[in-house]
Amino acid sequence: MEIKGGLLKEGKDWLDKYRRNNNVVKMVTILGMDILTRMSNILLLPVYLRLMTQDEYGIYNYLLSIVMTFSVVLNFGLYVSQSKYYSDVHDSDRRKTVLFNIALILTSGLLIVLVPLYLFRLDYPIIRLLFKENAAYESFRWPLLLAVVVSVYMVILANYFVTSEKIKLFRKYNLFRLIIINVVVLLVLYVSKGEKVHIRLFYTYASELTALIVFSFFYIREMNPRIDTGIIRNALKLGLPVMVSAILGSISQYCDKFFLEKYGDAKQLSYYYLAFSVANVLYMICVAIQNSWLPNFLKEKDLLTNVRKTNKLIKNMALGLLALAFLLFAAFFVALKLRIIGVKYTPALPILPILLAAQIITGVVLLYSNYMIYFEKTHWALIISVVTSGAGLAASYILVPLWGVFGAGTAYISVQLVYLYLYHRIVRIQVAKWDK
Repeated sequence: MEIKGGLLKEGKDWLDKYRRNNNVVKMVTILGMDILTRMSNILLLPVYLRLMTQDEYGIYNYLLSIVMTFSVVLNFGLYVSQSKYYSDVHDSDRRKTVLFNIALILTSGLLIVLVPLYLFRLDYPIIRLLFKENAAYESFRWPLLLAVVVSVYMVILANYFVTSEKIKLFRKYNLFRLIIINVVVLLVLYVSKGEKVHIRLFYTYASELTALIVFSFFYIREMNPRIDTGIIRNALKLGLPVMVSAILGSISQYCDKFFLEKYGDAKQLSYYYLAFSVANVLYMICVAIQNSWLPNFLKEKDLLTNVRKTNKLIKNMALGLLALAFLLFAAFFVALKLRIIGVKYTPALPILPILLAAQIITGVVLLYSNYMIYFEKTHWALIISVVTSGAGLAASYILVPLWGVFGAGTAYISVQLVYLYLYHRIVRIQVAKWDK
């Protein structure tokens, strides 16, 4: 009994040690929220697949890829500037000034880009490039604009909650989004009899806008409305190379979908995006780890300590993701056998292992990319994006017409391997220089 009591006490002491560790609590909270969101999306996936036709599901997810691409570009890299300069500044008033100037640059930039684009209908040539058939664009033109703008501000708001370590607000924000989006969208899809691509797009981002308006109050009240040209200059200096690399990165990250849309059909897109939705669970967990890890990474001024901690995190994360990848594949296989997911989606199964492996690699690259912010060498990310965009275009152009969905997956994992090699190589060189 004494031995058992001693073991229980040791176990309790071990748990208490981690409960008192703010970094662990923060990471577990963010991971928990992300796992909840991802799990809800996976559990509701069969419902969405039944409420939309196969073609609608494929086209909707292709549209969603476009929204994500534009939102990353139109952030102007300011989420990186916000993380960096908010973490570097310890004075409360100065931090509030940073937030105001980041929001000012972002809003001004969006107005400068989007107002002429829509006013002079310059979006139509872009759509003609992205879609081989675009007759229905008029029906989702404004929902697409809503989706892009809301997505831009969502990134900045979520980044603020994590960077400022307002984890309770971050949790409430994501819970609110999770509930309102799924309730509203599922209800509308159920009662709707018309074409459901633009309907789902509009109601998804109208719900996101509601959450954004409610929780932006906590962001806006922290601002000090004072224009600081120094902050603006530094934010743009750090952020614009990230934006340009995002433009090039979008080529490398989305050219597989682009060529699949050009050379395939909506059904092939549905197979690919279904496999991608399952594999994306791994990436979103990596994003959650990144969000909780980045503020501490930037605060740590001892480079070798950062390197040691990052290497340990990468090893543990990769092993955990590998185990989860096996579980996801098995669950998807069972869902097909039990007809929880329709047999018409069976062609998604062979491509899933490739995309699972690719997302593990992408997660590791995400952690390596922190060094570009740490060293304030974001132009290196730009150079890497030039190389990977060329590799992605070449691989997709050759492989997708030959192998279809399998070619798209092979092209995607090839790009992630190039990313991993280049980031790892540059980080090693920079760490060696710093250590000297």
